[in-house]
This record gives sequence, structure tokens and C-alpha cells, in this order.
Amino acid sequence: MPHDVQHDRLPRLAAHIGADYADSFAACRELLSTMFELDTPSPEGRVGYVMDFALYDYGPIKLGMSQAPASIMVRDPRLIARTGVDQFHVQYYRTHGFVLTLDGAERQVKPGDVCMLDLSRPAALRTEGIDNLSAIVARDLLSPLLADVGDVHGLVLSGDSEAGVAVREHLQEMWLQGPDLTVEQGLVWSRSTAALLAGVVRANTQSRAATRTEMRKSQFRAICRRIDRDIGDPELGPAILAGQFFVTRPTLYRMFEPHGGVGRYILGRRLTGAFRDLSDPSLAREPIAAVLRRWGFENHTAAGRAFRAAFGMTPTTCRFQALALHAVGGGAGEAAFDIPSEMPANIRAFANA
Repeated sequence: MPHDVQHDRLPRLAAHIGADYADSFAACRELLSTMFELDTPSPEGRVGYVMDFALYDYGPIKLGMSQAPASIMVRDPRLIARTGVDQFHVQYYRTHGFVLTLDGAERQVKPGDVCMLDLSRPAALRTEGIDNLSAIVARDLLSPLLADVGDVHGLVLSGDSEAGVAVREHLQEMWLQGPDLTVEQGLVWSRSTAALLAGVVRANTQSRAATRTEMRKSQFRAICRRIDRDIGDPELGPAILAGQFFVTRPTLYRMFEPHGGVGRYILGRRLTGAFRDLSDPSLAREPIAAVLRRWGFENHTAAGRAFRAAFGMTPTTCRFQALALHAVGGGAGEAAFDIPSEMPANIRAFANA
């Protein structure tokens, strides 16, 4: 089983169990043996059974992604007693979904739904195919944050609910960040994940208003990451973000109110990026119009007005002054101006854009 380790990076484990194994199903069963008793809907399903698996070790949280054919996974009292595993299991399926059985009752968990289990208690899952992202959370990380750990087992967050989106986006971001994080940063992510999960669990068992803070913070960060990712899309705005994150426009506006509103926040991120590129001598040959388009500005006249309002100069002047500073001693390939990570408070939205 390949094991990739980088200096001071999160440990990573990856495996492909396939045709090169004498009995691939037995090997997959062994891989999951501390978590679930693995089986297939029919004996024929064991033939040629394959699994792809990868995991990042965040310390108190293990974050894994796996894919496999139709499967049945059972955690019964005998397995619980034999393994002693008692962590919490948080997962969502990207495709297929699964049928969850608890205390004899079945529930359909759809793709995108987030399901939480207490591995010290019995459960069974039946799926047409495993395609999931899952977090194994140490009990002593999450349980001190909960009034009653019994609230976790069997909690399913709908994929289109605020809580479901927040947890799913958080896990996705953890997975994307995994290759670049240090062990110390992994511990910080683990603590923030526990705070989010605790807030979500409490929100489903107590007054939602009293426990919304942790979820809102994570949701806000996820929306900001989406803005940065899609900043070059000129259509990016409140309507798209509200639809993607299943929040109402008034809720979205309230979240960004401390930043002057969601529209002003997006404008600020665009102006900051354009300023950095225009003041970078290594990009001096790139047309100013191309720089502005890269940052989502379609109307160059309106962009110029907003740029001048924010920085007291036009984009052309910004580039000219950057080149002049570079000519008298600025470092090649470095921005000639230092600008703050947050935009000045006097940024004005596009006038008549």
C-alpha cells in the first residue's frame, strides 16, 4: 500500500485494490474491518470487486475518499465490541447515495446529503456504489462540545439545507487543502471542523438561532472561497451565490453587511487583483483590457471609474507608475506597490455599470 510522506506535511495514505490481488474482495474487507463488515448484494458482486481509497491524517480527524461497487456495510454489536472503535463518522456520497438502517428503520440518504454516525452504536448501509468523502472524528475532539452525544447518531443533513451545504463545502475544502497543509495546520482545521459539527448538531436539537454562529462562519468562508475561485466570471453576483449555497438573498446580504455588502466585497476582490497585476512589472506586456477581463470586468469604462475611486488613479496610471518605480530600483517580477489584503473603505460600487 503506497504511503506518501512529505516533511511536516499531513500524512497521506492511498491504495488501489484491484485485479492484481489474488482475492480483491477479501483485501477490501480487511481494509474496512475496523469500521464495517463488508459484503455485496449478491455473491457474484465479490468477483472483481475493486476499491480506490485515499486518506489525509489531520490528527484527531482522518479525512478519506473512497470508490467501490455496490456494497453492504454493517456495524453490529460484535464488531463494535471486537474493535473498540468509537469515533464519529461524517460522510456524504457524491453519487448513488445509500439506504441507512438504524434500530430496524430504513432511511434513504441521497447524494449530497451529510450523514453522521456514532461508531460506538450499530448501523448498516446499503449502496449501489461507494463514492464518498468521509471524516472520522475522534470522540474526545467532538464530544466535549456537545450536550448529548446521542444527538449525533443517524443525523442526516439534507444536501440542499444550509447545514448540509456548510458541512459538505467544509469537507471538500479540507480535501482540496490537504496536500499543502502542515501537521500544525491540520490540527487547526480539526478544531474548526469540530466546532462546525457541534454547531450543526446543536442546531438540529436546540434553538436554531442560538447555535447558528459556527455554521454561518464556515458558510461565509465557503462563499468567500467560491468568490475567489470564480472571480473572473462577470456574471458572479448575489443571485448565483444564493442559488449555489441555498440561502436567501436577504441572508446573503446580512452575512456580508460588515464588508459593505456582497456586491462591494466582490468588487473589492476584483479591484485588488487587478491592482496587483497592473503593478507587477513582469506582466507589463499584457494588455490592460486583458487584465481587467481576467478579474471579471466586462465594462472597462466602469472598471476605470471604480479603480480610480478606490486607488486615486486610473489603471493606465497604475501601470505607468509601477514601471517608473521599477526603472529606478524596483525588483523584477515583484509588484511595485504594497496594497492591503482588504480593500479601502471608500470603494464605491460601479456607477451605472
